[in-house]
Amino acid sequence: MDKKFSEQGICNELISYVKSNIADRSISILKETPFNQIGLDSSSIIELVLFIERKFNVFIPEGDLVPDNLKSVEALARCTYKYI
Repeated sequence: MDKKFSEQGICNELISYVKSNIADRSISILKETPFNQIGLDSSSIIELVLFIERKFNVFIPEGDLVPDNLKSVEALARCTYKYI
């Protein structure tokens, strides 16, 4: 199966979205930076999941919306990549 997006590509899209729409633009965000260190709360993470579902045309099952998958861009991208 030829996947349109790579995990790194998903990371890049998520970082761009967070910088543009959620977090302060002056904050440095790496793919492994914990969301709580950049000020993302549960509402922000829900917004990010909805962005993923629209942008990548995927549905992330409720069973995958667990703390380990929602702790950083890298973790969320890895989870997202499974459904592309």
